[in-house]
Amino acid sequence: MLEEFLGREKTATVFAKGWVDVMIDVDRDSHGKEINERLKGKRDGGLPWMVILDGDGKEIASSNAEPENKNIGAPIQPEESAWFGVMLEKSRGDKVSKTELEALMADLEEYAKPKRRK
Repeated sequence: MLEEFLGREKTATVFAKGWVDVMIDVDRDSHGKEINERLKGKRDGGLPWMVILDGDGKEIASSNAEPENKNIGAPIQPEESAWFGVMLEKSRGDKVSKTELEALMADLEEYAKPKRRK
């Protein structure tokens, strides 16, 4: 679901300005489990799990939402989408403007709304 959202025309152009999306399949990619264990550690939550790293590989934000430290997975529910926005805000730097991030988040709302649990 996240890959589908990130590929949307409105989102892809903004996302590409500030982030590089790398999907690691823990079952099929070489060393996928080891990479997941190294980055995720003992944090709670299943898959998908996300982390945003800086250029030196240092963690900026993960999908373990504060303060509960619960993995948001694919950001569909309002609280999950909100935390995804926090992750992007923490890591956007100067390549993505506040207005561009707001447009990306509006596109997430449009994408997620019909997929939400009732």
